[in-house]
Amino acid sequence: MRWVFEGDGWLTKFLENNDLSMKESLKQLWETMEWRKSSGINEIREDNIRMEYINDGLMYPRGRDVDGKTVFIFRSKLYVRGTRNLDDLKKCFLYWIERIIREANDDLVTIVFDLTDAGLSNVDMDYTKYIINTFKNFYPCSLNYILIYDLPWILNATFQIIKKLLPAKAVDRLRNISSKNIREYIDDDNMPRSWGGRDDYVFEFVPERRKSMELPLMQNGIQNGILSKKVGLEWIYCFFFC
Repeated sequence: MRWVFEGDGWLTKFLENNDLSMKESLKQLWETMEWRKSSGINEIREDNIRMEYINDGLMYPRGRDVDGKTVFIFRSKLYVRGTRNLDDLKKCFLYWIERIIREANDDLVTIVFDLTDAGLSNVDMDYTKYIINTFKNFYPCSLNYILIYDLPWILNATFQIIKKLLPAKAVDRLRNISSKNIREYIDDDNMPRSWGGRDDYVFEFVPERRKSMELPLMQNGIQNGILSKKVGLEWIYCFFFC
């Protein structure tokens, strides 16, 4: 609630996602808050998730893209469909997204699906749909890019299915990339050696030093909180009476 009534970043994302429709924006915001409560999002911590899934390095944040946004990497070849509990895997995904948001102060995120050496057994459409729908419904306008790296020809049909699932705004940020053009999005210093970069990082989990997110004093050149104070009550009125 603090991010709704004291900061403008969250409100701006919902408004942008709904083409400035106040009623539709509040509807999505309300549904998001209900989902966060029913799913216990604020209670997801390292002591109540499957840490063996985390330690496997299937997904983790590392480095920045060319716009300075956190890069979140999915290493598809490490996942074999049907070998992990899907609900636990979803919870691990939510842990990382929430952690990235806290550490990046609610800035945009770039997701890289690394499909190097991946095959049909490494693609789980149920899990993929969950990731897409979670961003679409509950983290609107939070992605800087969605990068599909080294897509094997055998997965071309899967890529087209994923593309159709994405909302129009997300499709505009979707890129099918390879070693030939990855530097348009991630520079050598932030690029793993396996992609041709200089970063020789090997994943090792580091516990989060959790702290409250700081609300920036300015948001897009405007004093933070102005939008939320101005439209907060108007949103509530519109939601119930418009």
